[in-house]
Amino acid sequence: MLQYCGIALCALAAVLVLKGMKSELAGLASLAAAVILLGGALAEFLPVLRQLTDSVAGTSFSGYMETLLKALGITLAVQFSAELCRDAGESAIASKLELAGKAEILLLTLPLLRELMQLAADIMQG
Repeated sequence: MLQYCGIALCALAAVLVLKGMKSELAGLASLAAAVILLGGALAEFLPVLRQLTDSVAGTSFSGYMETLLKALGITLAVQFSAELCRDAGESAIASKLELAGKAEILLLTLPLLRELMQLAADIMQG
């Protein structure tokens, strides 16, 4: 984790120096740092995902895990993209992107919600 903090602080220093020089390269440096940090975070996260996937493989929860992982991927992609939009001063685009991401996750989870409602109805009848 300290490596990522070091990368972020070095990138911040570079961006501040470039902004002080009125350079257009500050935005590119910020974007490059964001991509590097995102790649590092994903590399750290992959073993956890593999272990979770292996744990539920062959169980009745495997379909739920696939939906959970898709929702997590949508969430991370939308959050990263929205933050880039905000950094560029486009908060309106960022908020609309977040709304679209929430709608996509809701659409993705509708079958699970239906199944949950059916399970609740079965429990109440029996």
